[in-house]
Amino acid sequence: MRSTSAFLMGAGTAYLFDPRQGKGRRHQLRDRSLRTLRRVERVGTGKVKFAGGHLRGLVAVARRTLMRPAVATDDDAVTQRIRSDAFRNVDVPTQGVDVIVEKGIANLRGSVASIADSDQLVARVSRVPGVRDVATEFKVTGE
Repeated sequence: MRSTSAFLMGAGTAYLFDPRQGKGRRHQLRDRSLRTLRRVERVGTGKVKFAGGHLRGLVAVARRTLMRPAVATDDDAVTQRIRSDAFRNVDVPTQGVDVIVEKGIANLRGSVASIADSDQLVARVSRVPGVRDVATEFKVTGE
């Protein structure tokens, strides 16, 4: 084993320090080594940037989950927010749906034209600040 490694080191030294072609071989070895290092650096930098972005995203999701924005949890204020925000640009008339909020839980009762309108309204109400949950009692009249 020792003689094999000594032989390989001697052959490599003779190959690189040959009087006629050794200089070109050394330069070629240096250029190839530097190219490989640049490629490894470029790939590593890309992976680090990807991991950093992924980590920033996870931190943002955790922060949003743990630290809800401070909003007024007064049930009357939340009811007014639901009526003004959730019913905007929806084909459901506000007279057809009663909104009652108790301790952050929005109860929606009334009639809607379709199940899609019901689902859309529930999704919009659940995004209103101050609403913890949505309970519905809809009567579908259109379908």
